[in-house]
Amino acid sequence: MTDIRELLSRIDRVKIGVIGDFCVDIYWHADMTRSELSRETPHFPLPVYKEQVYLGSAGNAAANIAALKPEKLFVCGIYGDDWRGALMNQKFQEIGADTAGMICENGRLTNAYCKPIRHGMSDTVYEDPRLDFYSNTPISADSENRIIEELKKMAKKVDIICVNDQFENGVITEMVRAAVIEIARAGKAVIVDSRNNINKFSYVTVKPNETEFCRAFGVNSLEPSQYGTYALNFANAKHCNVLLTLGPNGSMYCDGKSVTSIPAKDRDAKGPFDICGAGDTFISAFSCISATGCDPIISAEVASAASAVTIKKIGVTGTATREEIASVF
Repeated sequence: MTDIRELLSRIDRVKIGVIGDFCVDIYWHADMTRSELSRETPHFPLPVYKEQVYLGSAGNAAANIAALKPEKLFVCGIYGDDWRGALMNQKFQEIGADTAGMICENGRLTNAYCKPIRHGMSDTVYEDPRLDFYSNTPISADSENRIIEELKKMAKKVDIICVNDQFENGVITEMVRAAVIEIARAGKAVIVDSRNNINKFSYVTVKPNETEFCRAFGVNSLEPSQYGTYALNFANAKHCNVLLTLGPNGSMYCDGKSVTSIPAKDRDAKGPFDICGAGDTFISAFSCISATGCDPIISAEVASAASAVTIKKIGVTGTATREEIASVF
């Protein structure tokens, strides 16, 4: 394999677009030793002493791409005219993303995952139930048309497009999906991460995990020996490439002709681990490397190394730098 640092340096010339469901991850750290029973309610409040804000979902993919320092990063999605939307735009500025494709929809909730974390009562840190913000109505017809217009503009500027399809009433509507497929069919490299709809895409590279892959076939689980056959069937039926992530068992790549297993990097590393967002890291690194013209198997090896870095970053929505990735090889 080419020297890993030289390979990563090629990202300097890459232009990448991310479209989909952006959100913010907010961590509220509370010192429970300072909590006193409220005079107004029968509750002990959470005295927040620290707030951490990260980009999540499609935003986490964008942040991971930015950490690898491509020539240009474009983002396309929707946010609301609320405080979470303001936080999102601030984080986009920090990572240097081109936000011309981001659309503000008045009255819409900006997607957010808010995580209250209790400290101080013991050595154990306790995470409260997460507070999720997301809209229960579809995006407007005007927003949908504008997203398609911005997507087409972005496709002319980038080497590869990453699609994040996470929320039921998110950005990747039926019409937007059709536009993505049209762009991919015309020859643009497109890689899709979809929680529930990978079987609705064609002419792209799909990147499901085991659960998402099984869901596409209407089954709860598959035997390890079955993944290759199912991937071949899917790839040929959908004119797709399949990049299946398998957690500690690595990943599998299928181009419709053959299936290749890629072992996990740093598999024997000691915990603790936090796998939240590892898929976003994987798709980001894979996209950056494959956009340089690199073989998909090598790209998947680099992506595995990137994920091995971020799962060790506990309590944050982590990213992996070039140096951190190189250290895993």
